[in-house]
Amino acid sequence: MNAHTVLMLAEHDDGEAVYVSDALAMRGARVVHFDTAWFPSRAGVSARLGLNGWHGEITTPDGVVRLEDVTAVYYRQSQPFTFPKSLSEPERRFATVEARFGFGGLFMSLPARWVSHPARVADAEYRPLQMATAARCGFTTPASLLTNHPDDARDFTCSGDGAVYKATMHKLISEDDRVKLIYTTPVDPTTIDDRVTTTLHLFQGNIPKTHDVRVVATGGGHLHAVAIHTDDPDARQDFRTRYDTLTYEITAVPVDVARSCHAFLKTLGLELGVFDFSVTGDGTWWFLECGPGSQWAWLEEETGAPIADAIADTLTGVPA
Repeated sequence: MNAHTVLMLAEHDDGEAVYVSDALAMRGARVVHFDTAWFPSRAGVSARLGLNGWHGEITTPDGVVRLEDVTAVYYRQSQPFTFPKSLSEPERRFATVEARFGFGGLFMSLPARWVSHPARVADAEYRPLQMATAARCGFTTPASLLTNHPDDARDFTCSGDGAVYKATMHKLISEDDRVKLIYTTPVDPTTIDDRVTTTLHLFQGNIPKTHDVRVVATGGGHLHAVAIHTDDPDARQDFRTRYDTLTYEITAVPVDVARSCHAFLKTLGLELGVFDFSVTGDGTWWFLECGPGSQWAWLEEETGAPIADAIADTLTGVPA
């Protein structure tokens, strides 16, 4: 058995997983990928319960790995299982639930190091929890309102330098047979009406930022930050609207922000956090969110920041 056998729970061509796999291979670790879309036609498992937990083998197109050999797991977003088309819809729903809870329980029972544990990732995806945790950990946070009361929303958006709307979770919507992103959107108070009552809405003060920073922090103490610049007004509001206008540079993280990043990870039990900040002209770093599974590979490609090495170190237990 190799000193480290790392299971990659990720889509087979996931950019972040590819970078981390390469970094692990350079360290001599054995890496085995398991794309849940491979199950059951191209991958399977057979495990028996023993005194120390589950023992058995996972078989994938990437190879065979014994459960007891897995020392660490790198977890990315799971893909839908691929069941035979012959299954009826009720059969497909049953098979999906059984596979999800079967694999989920099996993998989470492994005595392995996770980056990050699925249960902790699921908790950390609640944006209101992120925001409260950020405030308690010492970050500077924008004024925020979570409401379905039109009058409160109208009053909030009339104050200060204006306000923006942000989705709390689903940033993708399907409309007219097209998938659309929900971007950070400035709010005109005169457009707020009774439609606000239909669900919860998150409004935040509009930060007059000069640029954005994405910080990748690990539980092992690593910290890498990339400043994201643009002269395009739409991209300045939300850089996802115009990637073609962006420029990047590695930047230093203020000591207090670094301390808060690590406190945030510890509080939520995460081994990896991808933090987004807006930076204003006076040098203040405003916390926006922390995506435990957000993308960073393109930033390493653009700048050479050794993010994959930091994650590989975390998976193999090497401190910063």
